[in-house]
Amino acid sequence: MPDIAPLWGRRDEFARLHTLVDRARAGRSGVLVVSGEAGIGKTALLNRLTAQAAPHVRTERIVASQAGMELAYAGLQQLCGHMVGSAVRLPAPRQEAIEVALGLCSAPRRVLSS
Repeated sequence: MPDIAPLWGRRDEFARLHTLVDRARAGRSGVLVVSGEAGIGKTALLNRLTAQAAPHVRTERIVASQAGMELAYAGLQQLCGHMVGSAVRLPAPRQEAIEVALGLCSAPRRVLSS
């Protein structure tokens, strides 16, 4: 477990993150991007949240990079790549979509009509 640093002046930010976790526990999805200059406490904030959420909520973390912007679905690959084995439990069209997005197989381009 990472060291949990004390947080000073981060009550509002932590409350927003905690609300997101509470929503997840209630079965509602959500997302929040944490960004900012190096050294302002993003990692400390997330370490605290992760420590308090565990073991009741599964957390996943990725680190984005400028280089990954050029690769389609790079963030999805980082976030979900190790979970691809669970895709077999999905209906076939969803399983195929995940496998295509992660570059594990190819599929013909489909045009959706409205």
